[in-house]
Amino acid sequence: MAAMIEAALAANLHVVVEKPWLCSPSITNALLDLARKRQRVVAIHYQYCFLKEVQDWRREFNRGAGYRFGGRFTVSRRDHLGINAMDELGSHLLAMREHAVPQSSVSEIGCGYEMPEERRIWVEKPDKQTASIDFLAAKEPIIQRFIAGVEAALDGTGFQFGLDFALRVAGEIEALKIRAPL
Repeated sequence: MAAMIEAALAANLHVVVEKPWLCSPSITNALLDLARKRQRVVAIHYQYCFLKEVQDWRREFNRGAGYRFGGRFTVSRRDHLGINAMDELGSHLLAMREHAVPQSSVSEIGCGYEMPEERRIWVEKPDKQTASIDFLAAKEPIIQRFIAGVEAALDGTGFQFGLDFALRVAGEIEALKIRAPL
């Protein structure tokens, strides 16, 4: 993946990358430096961050101080990509946390294949659920919002779901794996 991104940036192309971000911090930082030098956008496809309710949380919960964040993302299908569930599905959950309530602590992250379908996140104060989002039920044009954000970034507005954001999400996933090995 890194070689393809580097080649695209060297050719002065903008890049859209599907999550999860699996490159090391040193490789990520090298790509980030190259993208900055070339003034190119590298956008990571964290489409669920474009849900209206996630955007509302970003404003409402004032970045998440004092809150706990939890989420479950399970799918009925088998793993057909060879990517473990925490990387593939957990990256969505932790991207929404990083975007909407980054100062919150993580209470629970549950991911899995071949399980009943569930896509839900929540924030809570100690012992009291404050808000939740069932993003399985969402019918919003989140991919179109993602594309509009990328297109706006091409005009120099910046894109908040780039390599630095992806590196933070990947770091959170790795920290969770260390705390509770799969």
